[in-house]
Amino acid sequence: MSRSIPTFALVLALLGPAGAHAAARGVTVDGDRITVGDLAPTMPRAVLDIDVAPAPAPGARTHITRAAVAEALRRAGADETLADGLPSRQEVKRAAEAIDVEGLTAEVREAALAELPLGISIERVTGLSSTAVPPGGHRVEVVLGRLRRSTTATVHVFVGTKRWTTQQATLALTGVAKAPVLRRAMAPGTTVTDEDVHLREVAIDELPEGAITRTDQLVGKRLRTRQGGDAPLRRTAAEPLPIITRGSVVNLVAQRPGFTITRQVVAQQDGGQGQVIRVKPVDDDTRTMVVTVHGSNDVRVHALGGRR
Repeated sequence: MSRSIPTFALVLALLGPAGAHAAARGVTVDGDRITVGDLAPTMPRAVLDIDVAPAPAPGARTHITRAAVAEALRRAGADETLADGLPSRQEVKRAAEAIDVEGLTAEVREAALAELPLGISIERVTGLSSTAVPPGGHRVEVVLGRLRRSTTATVHVFVGTKRWTTQQATLALTGVAKAPVLRRAMAPGTTVTDEDVHLREVAIDELPEGAITRTDQLVGKRLRTRQGGDAPLRRTAAEPLPIITRGSVVNLVAQRPGFTITRQVVAQQDGGQGQVIRVKPVDDDTRTMVVTVHGSNDVRVHALGGRR
């Protein structure tokens, strides 16, 4: 009389040792890359940080084969036979933080309201979709198009300093804008004070593109060109007061993961906080670099310029 074999045991018998070994365990990674340590944390410490493959998008999955791990070990000059004990294939999932439409809409409203003139409110936000980002916190930045009753907005989601995703949204606006305007015509080079500004009601459709919408965008700034009184202004009408002047020697700071380089450079332009200016190293006046003003004696690398 034959004896029945349990289904699971039958499957193992048919697959053999290699097939049983192929039942891969799943792992979850947080970063942009998959390392040997993610797949085999008990391997020797010296090989744990060896890069194997790029991680999938947040929330997505991929599979890494034993052969891929062996190849990564070989490329790094390690013993590729260390991979022999691994499953033939492992599933790798990228950790993620889900942002649903409701949550993203709330963040977009908050960010947009900080940019809109007083008196303007948001009736609704449309066009957004849910997204997934790496865990660890995110922030939302909103770049508004020309202000109209129906205003387009570019929505950037950042994780740390990396812009992770971008979406387009439409904001339905209502109300009458209270825009900061000059009380009188003022000459170029004049620094605007609180006494020079008042709020004037303006229909939102009458605001110019890139309009100054908040008093703090104007007060304390220097006018670039002559401006008339009682009229909405563009943001390009004013600039920050220089905290670095042309010809001054300042510290250039270049930061990379694990180290910081500082050298002295000569400013080729006046620059206010956050402005981009050109500088030249004190020991090489043939090369210019484009930097961002960070402080009164501190600029940060923005991009490299060529020889002039």
